[in-house]
Amino acid sequence: MQLRDTTHFTTRFLLPIVVVTGITILALAGFLAWSAQRIDADALAREKLLLERALQEQKSQMYIAQEELAVWDEAVTALDTGDVQWLVDNLGVYAFDFYGHNRSFVLDSALKPIVAVSDGGQVPAKSSADAIEKLAPFFAHLRSLDAQAAISAYNAGVSDTLPQAIDFTLFEGQPALVAVTPVLSYSGENAPTVGKEGFYISVGLLGDELATYFGDQYRIDQPIFLDAKPQTDASLPILNAQGQTLAWLTWQPEHPGARLVGAAMPALLAALVIGIIIVGLLLRSLRSALFQLQAEREEAHHRAQHDPLTGLGNRALFRGRLGELLQHTPECSPRFAVLELDLDKFKQVNDTLGHQAGDEMLVEVGTRIKSLLRPEDTLIRLGGDEFAIIQPNIADHREPQALAQAIIDALTQPVSLAAGTATIGVSIGIATAPDMARSEADLIRFADDALYRAKNGGRNRYCLYSAAPANEPARVDTQLRDAFAARRASA
Repeated sequence: MQLRDTTHFTTRFLLPIVVVTGITILALAGFLAWSAQRIDADALAREKLLLERALQEQKSQMYIAQEELAVWDEAVTALDTGDVQWLVDNLGVYAFDFYGHNRSFVLDSALKPIVAVSDGGQVPAKSSADAIEKLAPFFAHLRSLDAQAAISAYNAGVSDTLPQAIDFTLFEGQPALVAVTPVLSYSGENAPTVGKEGFYISVGLLGDELATYFGDQYRIDQPIFLDAKPQTDASLPILNAQGQTLAWLTWQPEHPGARLVGAAMPALLAALVIGIIIVGLLLRSLRSALFQLQAEREEAHHRAQHDPLTGLGNRALFRGRLGELLQHTPECSPRFAVLELDLDKFKQVNDTLGHQAGDEMLVEVGTRIKSLLRPEDTLIRLGGDEFAIIQPNIADHREPQALAQAIIDALTQPVSLAAGTATIGVSIGIATAPDMARSEADLIRFADDALYRAKNGGRNRYCLYSAAPANEPARVDTQLRDAFAARRASA
């Protein structure tokens, strides 16, 4: 009888409870496994996106470095006069110390190596002749008719796009980011004859040093460059412009979902005894994990939209804010303004006090401007010595004009730097929406127009965009061309 009662209890009560409990646990375990897989997949996708942006940022930084070093009146003079030591110090050693370029070369117009610097030290110019010869497609591009026309336009000041060949390739048998740029005049006063310019080559090797930088900067675990495709989804191909795979960037994926399941397992086992407690612990663990993931995403989003030197917003943030305002701005005038700023005499700071002083100056400029802005205003560093401000919620043109004058007054005050005291100025172009423009492209173009007019009118001043009279387009075109040339001249 006792055995029957035990069997009956087991069959009628205990077994259903065990089955239901088992199904519940299996369902919960399945849900956790599915959630962990989804979280891990999202984390892997985020890491891939971060590293794709990191590689693109390397290209952008290489372009900026080339524009800073190759477009230099003194570099043209040093190449013409054969001043090898100046070229070594300023285009070789400095490129390694400041930008981390592993190799730097200066070639004459006949593509003969004049200067070779490897990891900050001068080496015989002919030592890398074979590797340089393999860059023939780069030189062919820069010697094409289109590139020669672009060089001519750059020399004449009618284009601010630096003619350049930049791509991932193999250099000395290693995957690398290579940029080849003609050595041009910044002011245009000693511009070499088209087709007779020398060339400046920068090489950033894709090796352990760059991988370590990616790991520190983007919080990626154990990144490394490999020659062969690794057996893992946590990998990214390094492609050249022709779509050929040169190397693979791989890393140790983060697995936040697996960590979440591992943390929840003790609570899951305890649920066999105290179900309510385990649910609470699981929810708390899940909540903590979600907050952590959200924090990581926000941090990655912040890095993608802000300038690492000044902490200000970058072009991505500028485009995003501008698009939002244009989309939600009613058609009455004016509602918001865009101020484009270009520092005057900034290059003199770099040339006389050094690039470190230039960086200090950019940070101080950002600080001074921010002190004049409202909480809803957005300050952007577009790159180099160019800034922009988005000023929403304005009633008329007087508000951005008042802000522009305040910025001019603030930035013309002397700045104490570690290397000495410097004084700069600023030219500002203003355009408003929607009274002047209803599209992002027009608004930026009008602000550029106003900026060029401000520079052409004497600099250290602001100009509000106004359309040219219909009867004088030729004169305006000439003025804009002159202003464009002046913008490239020494500040």
